Amino acid sequence: YNKKVITCNSYDTSALHTTKTMASFPPMPLLPITSPETIDACKSLPLQPSDIFICSYPKSGTTWTQHIVLSLIIADRRYRFQKENESIKATSNQNITDYHDIDYVHVSDFAPFFEIDAHWDLENKRLAESVRANHDRLGCRVFNTHLRWEMLPKYSEDQHNNHIEQNSSTGALRPTCGKFLYVTRNILDVCASFYHHLSNQKEGTYTEGFPRFARDWMAGKIPFGSPLHHLLSFAQGFNDNYYSGKDCSGYSVNRPLLLLSYEDMKLNLREQVLRIIEFLGLQYIPLDVLENELLPTFDFQSMKENS
Repeated sequence: YNKKVITCNSYDTSALHTTKTMASFPPMPLLPITSPETIDACKSLPLQPSDIFICSYPKSGTTWTQHIVLSLIIADRRYRFQKENESIKATSNQNITDYHDIDYVHVSDFAPFFEIDAHWDLENKRLAESVRANHDRLGCRVFNTHLRWEMLPKYSEDQHNNHIEQNSSTGALRPTCGKFLYVTRNILDVCASFYHHLSNQKEGTYTEGFPRFARDWMAGKIPFGSPLHHLLSFAQGFNDNYYSGKDCSGYSVNRPLLLLSYEDMKLNLREQVLRIIEFLGLQYIPLDVLENELLPTFDFQSMKENS
Protein backbone atom coordinates (compact mmCIF):
# COMPACT_ATOMS: atom_id res chain seq x y z
CA TYR A 1 0.00 0.00 0.00
CA ASN A 2 3.02 2.30 0.27
CA LYS A 3 2.46 4.06 -3.04
CA LYS A 4 -1.15 4.89 -2.25
CA VAL A 5 -1.04 5.51 1.46
CA ILE A 6 -1.07 8.89 3.17
CA THR A 7 1.76 8.53 5.64
CA CYS A 8 1.75 9.66 9.22
CA ASN A 9 4.52 12.12 8.38
CA SER A 10 2.16 13.97 6.07
CA TYR A 11 -0.62 14.24 8.64
CA ASP A 12 -0.21 17.49 10.49
CA THR A 13 -0.15 17.17 14.27
CA SER A 14 1.69 20.44 14.85
CA ALA A 15 -1.42 22.04 16.29
CA LEU A 16 -1.24 19.54 19.14
CA HIS A 17 2.35 20.28 20.15
CA THR A 18 2.94 21.53 23.66
CA THR A 19 5.87 21.40 26.03
CA LYS A 20 7.47 18.07 26.97
CA THR A 21 6.62 18.54 30.65
CA MET A 22 3.64 16.44 31.62
CA ALA A 23 0.85 18.81 32.64
CA SER A 24 -1.27 18.10 35.68
CA PHE A 25 -5.02 17.71 35.18
CA PRO A 26 -7.79 17.34 37.75
CA PRO A 27 -8.74 13.74 38.62
CA MET A 28 -10.96 12.16 35.97
CA PRO A 29 -14.53 11.37 37.15
CA LEU A 30 -15.35 7.73 36.45
CA LEU A 31 -18.44 5.61 35.87
CA PRO A 32 -19.50 3.22 38.68
CA ILE A 33 -18.16 0.30 36.61
CA THR A 34 -14.58 1.52 37.13
CA SER A 35 -12.75 1.47 40.46
CA PRO A 36 -9.53 3.27 41.47
CA GLU A 37 -7.89 -0.17 41.70
CA THR A 38 -8.68 -0.82 38.04
CA ILE A 39 -7.27 2.56 37.04
CA ASP A 40 -4.03 1.64 38.82
CA ALA A 41 -3.98 -1.73 37.07
CA CYS A 42 -4.47 -0.07 33.68
CA LYS A 43 -1.50 2.23 34.14
CA SER A 44 0.67 -0.60 35.47
CA LEU A 45 -0.03 -3.10 32.67
CA PRO A 46 3.31 -4.16 31.12
CA LEU A 47 3.13 -3.37 27.42
CA GLN A 48 3.78 -5.82 24.60
CA PRO A 49 5.11 -4.66 21.21
CA SER A 50 1.95 -5.84 19.42
CA ASP A 51 -0.46 -4.02 21.77
CA ILE A 52 -3.02 -1.71 20.13
CA PHE A 53 -5.00 0.92 22.05
CA ILE A 54 -7.94 2.69 20.38
CA CYS A 55 -8.13 5.89 22.40
CA SER A 56 -10.75 8.62 22.36
CA TYR A 57 -13.00 10.82 24.38
CA PRO A 58 -16.46 9.16 24.51
CA LYS A 59 -18.69 9.43 21.42
CA SER A 60 -15.83 10.31 19.08
CA GLY A 61 -16.01 7.26 16.79
CA THR A 62 -14.54 4.60 19.07
CA THR A 63 -16.76 1.67 18.07
CA TRP A 64 -16.38 2.53 14.38
CA THR A 65 -12.60 2.53 14.71
CA GLN A 66 -12.66 -0.71 16.72
CA HIS A 67 -14.58 -2.41 13.90
CA ILE A 68 -12.13 -1.15 11.28
CA VAL A 69 -9.02 -2.12 13.25
CA LEU A 70 -10.29 -5.60 14.18
CA SER A 71 -11.42 -6.32 10.62
CA LEU A 72 -8.01 -5.33 9.28
CA ILE A 73 -6.12 -7.39 11.87
CA ILE A 74 -8.23 -10.49 11.21
CA ALA A 75 -7.87 -10.14 7.44
CA ASP A 76 -4.12 -9.61 7.68
CA ARG A 77 -3.87 -12.69 9.92
CA ARG A 78 -5.82 -14.79 7.40
CA TYR A 79 -3.73 -13.82 4.39
CA ARG A 80 -0.46 -14.05 6.29
CA PHE A 81 -1.35 -17.63 7.17
CA GLN A 82 -2.17 -18.40 3.54
CA LYS A 83 1.15 -17.01 2.35
CA GLU A 84 3.12 -18.89 5.00
CA ASN A 85 1.25 -22.12 4.21
CA GLU A 86 1.94 -21.76 0.49
CA SER A 87 5.62 -21.19 1.21
CA ILE A 88 5.86 -24.31 3.40
CA LYS A 89 3.99 -26.45 0.87
CA ALA A 90 6.30 -25.27 -1.89
CA THR A 91 9.42 -26.35 0.01
CA SER A 92 8.27 -29.38 1.99
CA ASN A 93 4.92 -30.44 0.48
CA GLN A 94 3.38 -30.31 3.95
CA ASN A 95 0.63 -28.19 5.49
CA ILE A 96 1.12 -26.23 8.68
CA THR A 97 -1.55 -26.35 11.34
CA ASP A 98 -5.08 -25.64 10.18
CA TYR A 99 -6.16 -22.03 10.14
CA HIS A 100 -9.12 -21.11 12.31
CA ASP A 101 -10.83 -17.91 11.23
CA ILE A 102 -12.07 -15.44 13.80
CA ASP A 103 -15.44 -13.74 13.91
CA TYR A 104 -17.06 -11.67 16.61
CA VAL A 105 -20.57 -10.73 17.69
CA HIS A 106 -19.47 -7.36 19.06
CA VAL A 107 -16.20 -5.44 18.79
CA SER A 108 -15.78 -5.66 22.57
CA ASP A 109 -15.20 -9.42 22.22
CA PHE A 110 -11.66 -8.77 20.97
CA ALA A 111 -11.20 -5.05 21.72
CA PRO A 112 -12.58 -4.79 25.27
CA PHE A 113 -13.13 -1.63 27.27
CA PHE A 114 -9.76 -1.29 29.00
CA GLU A 115 -10.81 0.46 32.20
CA ILE A 116 -13.82 -1.44 33.53
CA ASP A 117 -13.64 -3.70 36.57
CA ALA A 118 -15.16 -6.72 34.79
CA HIS A 119 -12.16 -6.98 32.46
CA TRP A 120 -9.60 -7.30 35.25
CA ASP A 121 -8.56 -9.96 37.73
CA LEU A 122 -7.50 -7.47 40.37
CA GLU A 123 -6.66 -10.11 42.96
CA ASN A 124 -3.90 -11.41 40.69
CA LYS A 125 -3.18 -7.98 39.13
CA ARG A 126 -3.79 -9.09 35.56
CA LEU A 127 -6.40 -8.98 32.82
CA ALA A 128 -9.44 -11.22 33.24
CA GLU A 129 -9.17 -14.75 31.88
CA SER A 130 -11.83 -14.13 29.20
CA VAL A 131 -9.94 -11.08 27.92
CA ARG A 132 -6.63 -12.95 27.82
CA ALA A 133 -8.22 -15.93 26.04
CA ASN A 134 -9.70 -13.81 23.25
CA HIS A 135 -6.47 -11.87 22.81
CA ASP A 136 -4.61 -15.17 22.49
CA ARG A 137 -7.00 -16.19 19.72
CA LEU A 138 -6.51 -12.89 17.94
CA GLY A 139 -2.74 -12.98 18.26
CA CYS A 140 -2.41 -9.53 19.83
CA ARG A 141 -4.00 -7.39 22.52
CA VAL A 142 -6.45 -4.70 21.37
CA PHE A 143 -8.24 -2.35 23.77
CA ASN A 144 -10.55 0.61 23.53
CA THR A 145 -10.11 3.27 26.17
CA HIS A 146 -11.30 6.72 27.21
CA LEU A 147 -8.45 7.26 29.65
CA ARG A 148 -6.20 10.27 29.24
CA TRP A 149 -2.66 9.82 27.94
CA GLU A 150 -0.97 10.06 31.33
CA MET A 151 -3.26 7.29 32.67
CA LEU A 152 -2.19 4.73 30.07
CA PRO A 153 0.64 2.20 30.42
CA LYS A 154 4.05 3.16 29.07
CA TYR A 155 6.54 0.41 29.91
CA SER A 156 7.24 -3.05 28.53
CA GLU A 157 7.69 -6.05 30.81
CA ASP A 158 11.48 -5.79 31.13
CA GLN A 159 11.38 -2.04 31.80
CA HIS A 160 8.31 -1.99 34.00
CA ASN A 161 9.83 -2.53 37.43
CA ASN A 162 12.65 -0.05 36.83
CA HIS A 163 10.40 2.85 35.89
CA ILE A 164 6.91 2.52 37.26
CA GLU A 165 7.60 3.88 40.75
CA GLN A 166 9.46 7.00 39.69
CA ASN A 167 6.78 7.86 37.10
CA SER A 168 3.68 6.87 39.05
CA SER A 169 2.68 10.43 39.95
CA THR A 170 3.35 12.29 36.71
CA GLY A 171 3.08 9.62 34.02
CA ALA A 172 5.54 9.14 31.20
CA LEU A 173 5.27 11.02 27.94
CA ARG A 174 6.54 8.27 25.70
CA PRO A 175 5.70 4.53 25.69
CA THR A 176 8.45 2.02 25.02
CA CYS A 177 6.27 -0.02 22.65
CA GLY A 178 2.68 -0.57 21.48
CA LYS A 179 0.46 1.36 19.09
CA PHE A 180 -2.04 4.04 20.17
CA LEU A 181 -4.69 5.42 17.80
CA TYR A 182 -6.27 8.65 19.03
CA VAL A 183 -9.67 9.47 17.51
CA THR A 184 -11.06 13.01 17.70
CA ARG A 185 -14.42 14.50 16.74
CA ASN A 186 -16.06 17.93 16.54
CA ILE A 187 -16.55 18.94 20.16
CA LEU A 188 -20.16 20.13 19.72
CA ASP A 189 -21.17 16.82 18.15
CA VAL A 190 -19.44 14.98 20.98
CA CYS A 191 -21.35 17.03 23.55
CA ALA A 192 -24.78 16.30 22.04
CA SER A 193 -24.04 12.61 21.49
CA PHE A 194 -22.57 12.09 24.96
CA TYR A 195 -25.58 13.76 26.58
CA HIS A 196 -27.99 11.36 24.84
CA HIS A 197 -25.73 8.43 25.66
CA LEU A 198 -25.47 9.17 29.39
CA SER A 199 -29.16 10.05 29.63
CA ASN A 200 -30.10 6.57 28.41
CA GLN A 201 -27.52 4.24 29.91
CA LYS A 202 -27.89 2.10 33.04
CA GLU A 203 -24.66 3.00 34.84
CA GLY A 204 -24.12 6.64 35.78
CA THR A 205 -27.34 7.88 34.15
CA TYR A 206 -27.47 11.66 33.75
CA THR A 207 -30.84 13.01 34.89
CA GLU A 208 -30.53 16.77 34.35
CA GLY A 209 -31.36 18.72 31.16
CA PHE A 210 -28.95 19.50 28.34
CA PRO A 211 -28.04 23.09 29.42
CA ARG A 212 -26.89 21.81 32.82
CA PHE A 213 -25.10 18.91 31.15
CA ALA A 214 -23.15 21.23 28.83
CA ARG A 215 -21.96 23.32 31.81
CA ASP A 216 -21.00 20.26 33.86
CA TRP A 217 -19.32 18.68 30.83
CA MET A 218 -17.06 21.64 30.09
CA ALA A 219 -16.28 21.97 33.80
CA GLY A 220 -15.05 18.36 33.85
CA LYS A 221 -17.75 17.11 36.24
CA ILE A 222 -19.13 14.45 33.86
CA PRO A 223 -17.58 10.93 33.68
CA PHE A 224 -14.24 11.05 31.80
CA GLY A 225 -13.82 14.71 32.67
CA SER A 226 -13.26 17.73 30.48
CA PRO A 227 -12.88 17.03 26.74
CA LEU A 228 -10.24 19.77 26.59
CA HIS A 229 -8.17 18.10 29.30
CA HIS A 230 -8.43 14.86 27.35
CA LEU A 231 -7.23 16.50 24.14
CA LEU A 232 -4.40 18.34 25.87
CA SER A 233 -3.19 15.18 27.58
CA PHE A 234 -2.79 13.45 24.21
CA ALA A 235 -1.23 16.60 22.76
CA GLN A 236 1.68 15.95 25.07
CA GLY A 237 1.99 12.45 23.68
CA PHE A 238 2.13 13.77 20.12
CA ASN A 239 4.78 16.23 21.18
CA ASP A 240 7.02 13.29 22.13
CA ASN A 241 5.83 10.88 19.44
CA TYR A 242 8.65 8.41 18.97
CA TYR A 243 9.83 5.27 20.73
CA SER A 244 12.41 5.33 23.49
CA GLY A 245 13.03 1.57 23.35
CA LYS A 246 13.88 -0.91 20.60
CA ASP A 247 10.88 -3.22 21.01
CA CYS A 248 8.95 -1.69 18.12
CA SER A 249 11.76 -1.21 15.61
CA GLY A 250 10.10 -3.68 13.24
CA TYR A 251 7.15 -1.42 12.55
CA SER A 252 7.06 0.52 9.29
CA VAL A 253 5.99 3.63 11.19
CA ASN A 254 8.15 3.88 14.26
CA ARG A 255 5.90 6.10 16.34
CA PRO A 256 3.47 5.18 19.10
CA LEU A 257 0.61 7.57 18.25
CA LEU A 258 -1.61 8.02 15.20
CA LEU A 259 -4.11 10.90 15.05
CA LEU A 260 -7.46 10.14 13.42
CA SER A 261 -10.45 12.41 12.91
CA TYR A 262 -14.08 11.30 12.79
CA GLU A 263 -14.74 13.95 10.17
CA ASP A 264 -11.79 12.85 8.01
CA MET A 265 -13.01 9.26 8.21
CA LYS A 266 -16.44 10.34 6.96
CA LEU A 267 -14.92 12.47 4.22
CA ASN A 268 -12.41 9.94 2.86
CA LEU A 269 -12.63 6.61 4.65
CA ARG A 270 -10.31 4.79 2.26
CA GLU A 271 -7.48 7.25 2.86
CA GLN A 272 -7.80 6.93 6.63
CA VAL A 273 -7.98 3.12 6.48
CA LEU A 274 -4.74 3.11 4.49
CA ARG A 275 -3.12 5.24 7.17
CA ILE A 276 -4.24 2.73 9.81
CA ILE A 277 -2.86 -0.17 7.76
CA GLU A 278 0.52 1.51 7.45
CA PHE A 279 0.62 2.54 11.10
CA LEU A 280 -0.13 -0.99 12.33
CA GLY A 281 2.37 -2.55 9.92
CA LEU A 282 -0.22 -4.78 8.22
CA GLN A 283 1.30 -6.23 5.05
CA TYR A 284 -0.75 -9.16 3.81
CA ILE A 285 -4.21 -7.87 2.85
CA PRO A 286 -4.61 -7.99 -0.95
CA LEU A 287 -5.68 -4.67 -2.40
CA ASP A 288 -8.73 -6.19 -4.11
CA VAL A 289 -9.85 -7.67 -0.77
CA LEU A 290 -9.47 -4.29 0.89
CA GLU A 291 -11.41 -2.49 -1.86
CA ASN A 292 -14.18 -5.03 -2.51
CA GLU A 293 -14.65 -6.89 0.78
CA LEU A 294 -13.45 -4.77 3.69
CA LEU A 295 -14.08 -1.11 2.84
CA PRO A 296 -17.79 -1.68 2.01
CA THR A 297 -18.29 -3.08 5.54
CA PHE A 298 -16.75 0.00 7.16
CA ASP A 299 -19.43 2.52 6.19
CA PHE A 300 -22.22 3.44 8.57
CA GLN A 301 -25.03 1.80 6.61
CA SER A 302 -23.25 -1.56 6.57
CA MET A 303 -22.50 -1.35 10.28
CA LYS A 304 -26.13 -0.47 11.04
CA GLU A 305 -27.46 -3.39 8.99
CA ASN A 306 -25.09 -5.84 10.65
CA SER A 307 -25.23 -4.55 14.21
